[in-house]
Amino acid sequence: MHLLLLRQFRQLGCLFLMAAAAASALLPVGCATSLDKMQTVAHGRPRGVEAAANGSRSVRLKWSLPYDKIYRYWIERATAEEGPYMRVAIVSPEKLGYVDGDSPETRLADSTTYYYRIIALLDTNGPKSEPSDPVAVLTAPPPAAPAALRAAASSSRAVTLSWEASASEGVVAYRVERATAAAPAFEPVATVKTPACVDGGTPASTLKDSTRYLYRVVALNAVESESAPSDLVEVVTLPPPATVKGLAAVSREVRCVPLTWQASGEADIVRYDIYVSRDPGGPFTKAGSVEGQAANAFTAGGGNPGTLEDEGIYYFTVRAVNTVTAESADCEAVRAVTREVPPEVRQVAAVSARPREVPLSWAASPDTAVMGYEVWRATGEDEDWAQIVRLAGRETTSYLDRGGEKLDTNLGLLKDGTAYQYKVVAYNTANVRSSASVPVQAKTKVIPATPQGLTVSTNTAHTVRLAWQPNPEKDIVGYRIESSKKAENGFRPLTYVAVSNGAALVAEETPLDPGEIRFYRVRAVDAERLESEWCPPLQGRSKPLPDAPTALVAQADGATAFALTWQAPAQTDIVEYRVWSKKLLFGWERVAATQQPEYRLELPPDAKPPTLAVTAVDRDQLESEKSEPVKPLKP
Repeated sequence: MHLLLLRQFRQLGCLFLMAAAAASALLPVGCATSLDKMQTVAHGRPRGVEAAANGSRSVRLKWSLPYDKIYRYWIERATAEEGPYMRVAIVSPEKLGYVDGDSPETRLADSTTYYYRIIALLDTNGPKSEPSDPVAVLTAPPPAAPAALRAAASSSRAVTLSWEASASEGVVAYRVERATAAAPAFEPVATVKTPACVDGGTPASTLKDSTRYLYRVVALNAVESESAPSDLVEVVTLPPPATVKGLAAVSREVRCVPLTWQASGEADIVRYDIYVSRDPGGPFTKAGSVEGQAANAFTAGGGNPGTLEDEGIYYFTVRAVNTVTAESADCEAVRAVTREVPPEVRQVAAVSARPREVPLSWAASPDTAVMGYEVWRATGEDEDWAQIVRLAGRETTSYLDRGGEKLDTNLGLLKDGTAYQYKVVAYNTANVRSSASVPVQAKTKVIPATPQGLTVSTNTAHTVRLAWQPNPEKDIVGYRIESSKKAENGFRPLTYVAVSNGAALVAEETPLDPGEIRFYRVRAVDAERLESEWCPPLQGRSKPLPDAPTALVAQADGATAFALTWQAPAQTDIVEYRVWSKKLLFGWERVAATQQPEYRLELPPDAKPPTLAVTAVDRDQLESEKSEPVKPLKP
């Protein structure tokens, strides 16, 4: 019956208990409340209170179900039997047990005796029972310290540790602590679950080379209870990589310095860092790196050619770097000097009197780094220099300046009879250029003189003949002749007259119509195909036709004959006259020829007199136009 009433009470007060529990949870342990002032009664005192260690840093309490109706249990704790006691929890009547120190914020101390008592709260507003008899419990000790700690410098900036596991149960981890022997202030460096650890061994390692360190290990259990530290162990880290040996530098390279050294024999070397300074005492700055343990060469300046200064003095040192970025000491510095600027080009020569071209030559540069030459040109005394060619090859020591003309069959494009200046510049593999050579001058060949003494014929049948005086130059090989119907333009090639063993310089144009007018000009051509200016055009003409006979008269001479007479033309070389009779329909028919300016024409008795005309023929068989026609009358 008593148990049934207790259960009903618990059900009715459930909501209140939950609110009260929440409120009590907000109160600090040991804080006085109105519960402290409640009336204490003799009944309801909790029975069968027991306490036992619940592993490290916690205690499990339990008690028996009371005879009376209970509202709450008030749990108190002290470190001495006589107190003072501090409230640690208020629990509902449904619970007959409690674990003190179950959460991280309420952990108890190791190896400590605690006293517990329980007070029953009989109602919401009291009263409370007398406390139960105190029960004592001793918490578990901390874990046993790890034993037999060992440490060895296993590699660069790495220490390998091992130890015997703690003899205590519940150990879940070990904290490794380190200090320098010079300043033994220990700091944690790792937390591990097994009795072994490697400190360092990576580029992030804070260990230093050749340094004495102390190590100790602490065991940790699940509630963060710590053992005493293990015995100390001392270890000295390995030294840094060995100093690089055999560093050598090559001088007089173009804007670079090739470096070589002996590769390190240490297996963990991963690269070599190269440092440079302009002063033997430094400071040195990093110039580059090469990867790989076997690497043993580097070119300062980035390549050959590089980016260093010409004729620059440089000092170099090298450091070996291993997998954990430990560096060797600087090796002994070496000195190198980069190559000087190419020397000025010497013995530059230019040949004059060449037709529209200038041959150039110079001495090969003694600098083996020279890759070629630039040729610069200016006209006359002008200082407006321009590069005309860039030649490859140190042994290329000549150039024929033809003004840009590439075909050997054509003349160059330089001006005739013109002075040109030249200078040559050498350049090396880095395109570093020498100072310009001393300028030299050459003058191109002057063109032949204009031909003189041109004469042309004006009275040669169907032909114009030309003649002229030979040029004064000794290398004239021929003359070009052109003709045109106009004096100003329209000239076309007529012929080319080659010079041959003093033969007369003559030419002719034929066939031409009688009296045809032409204009002629001549130019000289020398052995190198240079041509003179054209001589002034001169007019020529083929022999014209004779004048036609004039004053033609036909008089009766008897019953059937006529006597023809005429006035001879002015030409003195007339050799024949031709008498023409007009045909009935069209055209003329020659009826007679005579050498005198007269002719007697016999007609048949019944014939009608024809219309007659006469032409004159000269000794070149040029025939004049017909005279004015005449028609005789019958006698």
